[in-house]
Amino acid sequence: MTPSATAGGIPRRPRGHGVTNVPERLWVALLVRALPAAAAALVITFTQEYTPAYSFVVFGAFALATGVLIGFEAVGIPFHPARGLTFLRSIVSAIAGGAALVFGAVPHLATAGGFIWHVAIWAVVTGLLELIAAWRVRRLPLFAREVLISGALTLLFGIVIALVPPDLNASYGGTEHIEGALTATVQSTGLLGAFAAMLAVVLIIEGITLRGITRRSTAAPGGDAGAEADVADNTHNESMED
Repeated sequence: MTPSATAGGIPRRPRGHGVTNVPERLWVALLVRALPAAAAALVITFTQEYTPAYSFVVFGAFALATGVLIGFEAVGIPFHPARGLTFLRSIVSAIAGGAALVFGAVPHLATAGGFIWHVAIWAVVTGLLELIAAWRVRRLPLFAREVLISGALTLLFGIVIALVPPDLNASYGGTEHIEGALTATVQSTGLLGAFAAMLAVVLIIEGITLRGITRRSTAAPGGDAGAEADVADNTHNESMED
């Protein structure tokens, strides 16, 4: 352990960067969190027929994996800017994902209405938690922006999917006389796929952006000194808020 990492045997907050002042490994967490979102989007895109049970299973796998990864992010990154709210969000996602997998395995519980409200409640709760976290870390603009964007996107998704009528079943045809129907399951699962795809893109962009900025800040002359001053200032401000 380097001398700068301790002070009298007590671990110190690791040096951040003058621009971001967030843990350096945070960009890795953002990219890893994009994986289950991208996987869910691809699975939904290349599936031709949807059933409530299928939708529950896809969402359950996505939410459970997301919850586990967010949990590792919260406990595995020293001095995480929003550790408490991030860990709470991981618990909510893991519980929602596990419950969805159970519902998908029980025929009478796997209904279109149940799926819509299950996903909507999860999205609204986790979206609000992210927006609260964005406000709490507003002195870290780059990290706050990522949390704000993903939180707003998740909250909006929750509101939109809640508006899908559970009894929706609109038949349609086409010039090629292909018969089909737009059902609540089809529409809500399609919305889930679109949300997962957009979330994956947001996380990838923010992760790559954060990585580039932190590396440039590290290489800049005097970057560490400025970052250390920023850390001290933010630590003081956080203690005043608490």
